[in-house]
Amino acid sequence: MFADPWNPSRSEMRTWAYTARAEAPDQDWDLACLQTQYERDYIEFASDKNCPNRLFFLHVLYLIVGDAVRNGFRNAPEAVIRGFVELAATSVEPSVRLWRERSLRLLKHPSEFDYEAWCAGGLANESA
Repeated sequence: MFADPWNPSRSEMRTWAYTARAEAPDQDWDLACLQTQYERDYIEFASDKNCPNRLFFLHVLYLIVGDAVRNGFRNAPEAVIRGFVELAATSVEPSVRLWRERSLRLLKHPSEFDYEAWCAGGLANESA
């Protein structure tokens, strides 16, 4: 499905998102997703009840924000992360709205960061 799972195309990502029971092409594929520029797509996938892999993308949303806070915004400036979070301002999906609220709180209070919650799927699984 992927020519290079660490550099997926937008169409490959969309195909995978909407493939039922799709297996991740790599053990750390969620980390590969951090390196793309498909944040709008991730919000769309996580918001779509018809997307079979929506929970994976909800996890990726948490991971993007959590990783940025954890590493002191070395990989992405805080303004970029805040802009990303604001992309979800109009989402009607409760789990994405909760992600946005939690993200705004974490950005305001970075000392509240918890690796298991933000990067290991804790909050995403809880929100599902």
